[in-house]
Amino acid sequence: MKKDEENLEYFAKNNKKMDDRDILPSIEFLENIAWEYNSDGTERNFAEKLEACRHEKYRSADASALTGESVGIDSEKLDRVPEGRFNTEVDGAHFECFYQASEYDYLYVVLDTMRDDKTIAKGPLPCFHKWSWSTFLKGHLLSIEDPMYFESDISVGWFYGTKERDYRDATAKLVMRVAKCLGIPNEHIIFYSVSSGGTSGLFTAEKISGSVAIASNPQLDLTRFLPSALANFKECTGIDLAYEKEYGDAERVDFTHVLSRNSLSKYLVIINCRSKIDFNDQLIPFCNELGVTPRYGLQKVGNLIIWVIDAPGPHPHLYYESKTMYFAIDFLAKTLAEGGDIDRLKSLYIMFSEFWHEKAGLIAGDPECLDDADPVGKSFAEQLKR
Repeated sequence: MKKDEENLEYFAKNNKKMDDRDILPSIEFLENIAWEYNSDGTERNFAEKLEACRHEKYRSADASALTGESVGIDSEKLDRVPEGRFNTEVDGAHFECFYQASEYDYLYVVLDTMRDDKTIAKGPLPCFHKWSWSTFLKGHLLSIEDPMYFESDISVGWFYGTKERDYRDATAKLVMRVAKCLGIPNEHIIFYSVSSGGTSGLFTAEKISGSVAIASNPQLDLTRFLPSALANFKECTGIDLAYEKEYGDAERVDFTHVLSRNSLSKYLVIINCRSKIDFNDQLIPFCNELGVTPRYGLQKVGNLIIWVIDAPGPHPHLYYESKTMYFAIDFLAKTLAEGGDIDRLKSLYIMFSEFWHEKAGLIAGDPECLDDADPVGKSFAEQLKR
């Protein structure tokens, strides 16, 4: 290769790296949409065109995929990941899964969360949270039911397992087998769940070096969760989590022990400060152990980002992010995974946090959020009534 060609190739590679670092969160399917005429020459409704794009991505998932028969597979001999539902056994644990393929070389793993009485009464049926997100996720979607729910009427299992067997080890093996079959490296495996599913993702990601875990309102220390859930867990498994934390395997109970092992994986923890069981009971003592003070917006501690938001509502633990907010969350997780500069994003994510706050307040009917969102419109509407 000639010297000039080598220089051009070097410039192109490094230019791309700079461009990758400088990009910001984007919703690609809404970019470059232009107003136009219909085929008969009349003006096309621009808002309708935008709504059609949103519908295609956000609301077009086919629910019939959930009702199909679950196909049994041998994950140790996996040469193709079946679309839709499948089940398998790994180290004695039964897994029910849902898979949707993608053109992108990322694998999103969604682990199931806590069950309510209604769900338990119907049996351990897979819920497959975020199943409909496959239409816009920039990667393959693998949703996994907690194997603990097939063994008892336990309300929350955290993919914990038994005293002898760690089901998070089994989950990690299953995920890595799927990723290997798809040709996806560890660094492109992203766990993305809420509450107890987020907790399970944090502990499982540690077992897949280089992977990323996004956890919204997770239990960072299982022993600080609802006393009724801990009592139910002990009744169903015979495991006292408080005892395990003090005298047993604390690394299966307290996330600070995972971080203290200098994990090569990366973590994004999103906490709603309006939720006492998450901010007061989980994040504050967790940060005390790390020697940091929680603050609004983004805070980076080693291979961990803490994002504190303020989302009002009647059930602040269950604020569930919107499908659009995923793009901001995903960008942040991938920036962390690639070693990007988080500090330059802090101001931007304060603004995202305020949008989140405003939307949650509007949904909850908070009068102050209603005033903040449209103070002029409210006054104008009152004038029109006169």
